[in-house]
Amino acid sequence: MKTVYFVQAGNLYGHNAHLPYAAGCVAANAFSMPEIRRHYQLGEFIFLRTPIEEVLAKLDEPYMVAFSCYIWNMEYHKALASAIKARWPGCYILFGGHQVNNDNASQLHELPDINFLIHRAGEEAFAALLLALQNGDDLAGVPSLSYRNAQGEIIRTAAAPCTRCDYPSPYLEGLFDSLFAQYPHLLFSMTLETNRGCPNYCAFCDWGADRQHLKLMPMQRVQAEIDWAAQRKLEFVLCADANFGLLPRDTEVVQYLANSKRRCGYPQKLRAFLDKSYNDTVFSLNETLAREGLSNGAALSLQSISSQALEAIGRKNLNFAQIAAMIARYNAADIPVYCELILGLPGETLQSFAHGVGELLAAGMHGALEIFRCEVLPNARLAEPAYQAQHGIKTVRVQQYHRHESPENHDSIPEYSELVTATTTMPVQAWVAANVFADVVQGLHALGLLPHIAEHLHRTQQLRYEQFYLDLIAQAQAQPASLLGELVAFTQARYEALAAGDGSAIVWHDAKFGNITWPLGSAIFLRCAYESTRFYAELPALLAQYDLPQSFIDQQQVQLNLPSQDENWPDFARVSVWYNRRRGALSKKAGGA
Repeated sequence: MKTVYFVQAGNLYGHNAHLPYAAGCVAANAFSMPEIRRHYQLGEFIFLRTPIEEVLAKLDEPYMVAFSCYIWNMEYHKALASAIKARWPGCYILFGGHQVNNDNASQLHELPDINFLIHRAGEEAFAALLLALQNGDDLAGVPSLSYRNAQGEIIRTAAAPCTRCDYPSPYLEGLFDSLFAQYPHLLFSMTLETNRGCPNYCAFCDWGADRQHLKLMPMQRVQAEIDWAAQRKLEFVLCADANFGLLPRDTEVVQYLANSKRRCGYPQKLRAFLDKSYNDTVFSLNETLAREGLSNGAALSLQSISSQALEAIGRKNLNFAQIAAMIARYNAADIPVYCELILGLPGETLQSFAHGVGELLAAGMHGALEIFRCEVLPNARLAEPAYQAQHGIKTVRVQQYHRHESPENHDSIPEYSELVTATTTMPVQAWVAANVFADVVQGLHALGLLPHIAEHLHRTQQLRYEQFYLDLIAQAQAQPASLLGELVAFTQARYEALAAGDGSAIVWHDAKFGNITWPLGSAIFLRCAYESTRFYAELPALLAQYDLPQSFIDQQQVQLNLPSQDENWPDFARVSVWYNRRRGALSKKAGGA
């Protein structure tokens, strides 16, 4: 029997770990076939980034090791693959997943230890490869495969369209059952896939790269997997659908989850990527999730408000009046709602980005803005040389650092991201300024230190929200000895370092606030909250042009009930509780500041 191992290495978050769903899907399909089970046996799943020598000790004469590659594990996988090849030179190494280029076999040139690449969905190609190797068949008949022939030439076979989605479930086939016994101390999370594919083709995303029709998982399988999770008391479910809520049947899925939680308490939370049309189905779905405590809020994944940026990325949102009405509808139903934006998209300018943030604040999105930096993924249109040339896209490769991670847990094998730092419409200096603006808004407005003052000026002096924060940044730069002046300079220097390639600049750590890394917006909030007496004492000078009474500013400080410096800030549990309470309170008050 030839032993096949699967690797989908992920990070451990405390005692929480994700089950290796993608690798499990490929394995479940292959090992459901009697012909494969006659000649191959399935080895242990490697799903954690453990030291490579420990992984090698688990392997027993591997015939093949198949890696499911993502942006957060590619470098670890390369290092592990090289170590396996050095110890077992005859072992086949296969790479698949989103980090494998769909359009060419260039990674075989770059990575001599890899024998095979599988492009796109892997279920059928992997099974066909095992059968071909066993039978001595020509590998040219295996779909979506790249390999070297006997002469060392790289061969790329024709891609086979994915026409079905009713593959065996790794959960229901029992592929992960042994992990619960082997790792009793871990809290596992599961990935739930109710459909596969995406009708959209956004430039920053690789979900819609295949441009194929949506394929549905059988509802019986979806419900059985939810039951499987409940029986094993899994708290967290990540829905891997690209547009959950697009289909009327998604309401049935949510209702089944809600019934399961009422019946036995599990699963407890669902994280889903919602359909971008924000229709009645999506609203109803979010209403149920919020009522049952299955979600922390509804997400509006707008990415940008700029019509130029949306056109450049091939995206169409609702018009802004519809977006504002949707925000108001969630607020009226007391459903927390938050908005996701991407900073650095082609077509976006500093002014249009700031304007979009201001529009959202004016629409009532006061407590929950999530702003992500634009990143290039290998199979997204954003990675195409012609597209990058068209939009003047400049990128920098930076080491990944994760927010809310213990610094000592940072891996010795770094992973990398390719960040967009400049476009034709947003040169690098404007990109730095946009990031500073974003973090000041997140730190001072979304977390509750200044939104009431900004709202007061918006209502009484018709001052736009973005102008208030742009003016505040300018005043802080003019008063560098102030706390906010110090923090703005610090944040600007961090983004300048990030643009130069220093990935560590994107997170911040201070032992006063727990043994954890924070995003820079949170750093601004925590420093100002910790030194709140100084922050509010210096505020009148920063806001002098608005002629605000000192009593009004003092009143805002008193109402916030901030912890004092003599309280136990290093107690991370206490800090995080207060931090999240501020976010939740503002999210529910969105529109009612």
